[in-house]
Amino acid sequence: MGTASFREYSGPAAQLYQDFFVPSIATPASGELLRVADLQPGERVVDVACGTGVIARAAAEVVGPNGAVAGVDVAPDMLAVAAAVPATGAEIEWTEGDAVSVPLPDASCDVALSQMGIMFVGDKAAAASELHRVLAPAGRVVANTPGRISPVLEAMRDAIADNVDPNLGAFVDVVFSMPDPEILVRLLVDAGFEDVVGEEYSASLDLPAPAEMLWSYINLTPLGSFVGSASEEAKDAMERQFVEACATHVVDGRLPVDQPMALAHAVRA
Repeated sequence: MGTASFREYSGPAAQLYQDFFVPSIATPASGELLRVADLQPGERVVDVACGTGVIARAAAEVVGPNGAVAGVDVAPDMLAVAAAVPATGAEIEWTEGDAVSVPLPDASCDVALSQMGIMFVGDKAAAASELHRVLAPAGRVVANTPGRISPVLEAMRDAIADNVDPNLGAFVDVVFSMPDPEILVRLLVDAGFEDVVGEEYSASLDLPAPAEMLWSYINLTPLGSFVGSASEEAKDAMERQFVEACATHVVDGRLPVDQPMALAHAVRA
């Protein structure tokens, strides 16, 4: 099989990302990042690896019409969905671009944000250097990544790997490949940032029943096309294994998950 990549989003997957991932996972995970960012009216903000724009829209509301927000992502279908979601406050410029070559001028932003994206970047040092480059002196950066994998998501990884393809489990491992805030801290220090601080926090996720959660997650990621081509027998076994593994975690038909998160913030000298 090929390598699942977030460059491979199709329109339906991007829309499912907005409909499922944003309210269930991205929004709960964003609260601490936005609190630490402490955005102010009139500031210029870039959201790198913006997806369908949950962080960019939250920033636009705070910085207001005198501020500016840029949402940058490698996936054009994600940006198309982002542009279709109503936003208030600052006008948002949606731009296709890579985290290792952000299409913005030097020192053009006051705040750089990146939520749950840097773990997918091949050259993470280059991405951190780009965050430094686009910030004006005294500009702030805040980035987060998923922390250690929670039991429910570990069970999902195992069900996919055991019944469809072991290599697909490796994709889930990439999502949780930067669980320690010290990894983010080191990236920012090496990129030239100062006053670098790391922290851990927990995002309270309210996920749907196991079968719905499993298929929603698979289909909003590049895993969808690979799992979709598996036999019906394999897919049924995968779902059955995951549902059984989650039985003790279900509360009133839903899956509450306390997902650890890693975060780092810093200042550009």
